[in-house]
Amino acid sequence: MERTTITGNKALAEKLGVSSKTIQNWKKSGVLSIAILVEYGRTIIYDLDKVYECLHHKTAKRGRRTPV
Repeated sequence: MERTTITGNKALAEKLGVSSKTIQNWKKSGVLSIAILVEYGRTIIYDLDKVYECLHHKTAKRGRRTPV
């Protein structure tokens, strides 16, 4: 099985159809932490399959009930 990698926030934003600022916010908040393979200086390499897994996982918002 071959791993699909994306290099850089801009390339990941284009692949997902969101802005690069959204990627920065997700990275800063820790949403994409397990999807980062290498972070060296300004170079970031993401595992695309793990990015999709990270984005499918949602936490319950504080103060709201979880649906039954």
